[in-house]
Amino acid sequence: MRSLTRSWVLILVILAMMAISGCLGNRDWQYPPSASGTYLENKAASAVLAKAIVLPLEDLRGKNVKEDYWLAAIPLVPYGDTMYERPEAAKSPEKVDVVRFEPSQDFAKAIAAELSQAGIYSSVKYAKDEQQEPADVAFRGRLRSTDWKRRLYTYLLGPVGTVFWILGLPMSETTTGLELDLRLTPVNDPSKVIWNMTMDFEGKQLDSPYYGLQAAVESYPEALQEALKPAIADLVGLAGQDPNRLLPR
Repeated sequence: MRSLTRSWVLILVILAMMAISGCLGNRDWQYPPSASGTYLENKAASAVLAKAIVLPLEDLRGKNVKEDYWLAAIPLVPYGDTMYERPEAAKSPEKVDVVRFEPSQDFAKAIAAELSQAGIYSSVKYAKDEQQEPADVAFRGRLRSTDWKRRLYTYLLGPVGTVFWILGLPMSETTTGLELDLRLTPVNDPSKVIWNMTMDFEGKQLDSPYYGLQAAVESYPEALQEALKPAIADLVGLAGQDPNRLLPR
């Protein structure tokens, strides 16, 4: 029974993917988010006279996987869920769940770009390690979560419920989670914290063959930018009011 229902939902998903493949758009990481095409608008009145680097984030995410879309093929079962704690590492995801990025590096590069655009330091660059770029301070971070969840709906009708996708009702609900922390230290003393902040964001959206599928994968750049808003605002404030707090002591 389980193998039969898996086969049914696989056939239906393949047919649906063939129909909507043109709607999926670019599946690669892009920053700033393509929806806005811009960095955050918060700008420092004057830059702290020091050089900063942003190092790759320490990856503390779990590795759990849940792939139960097939449950949605059973009549009277309302939905089937898929969840990846590391979505970029999924071995054989459906096309709608493909996410291509390297969070440890891509997020750090995006953070460096946002800090540079905000004009908080006279120089901000991404660096693979402390020796790559001469600097006074370093931003170091821990990536705790990039949970990717999609809930596939068939409206209690099993395979027949996919007709509602064609009629425009939501096919699924996608949840993008992001949690990380960022700290600022002297470049030669990672144990001495000058500034730190924990950031998290969770976004939900409905999608169907006609809307939302491209936006779903683009939600990671958007989630990172949303999560960074309070951090950039706090650093911009400190740069203007008390720049010495952002220097090694």
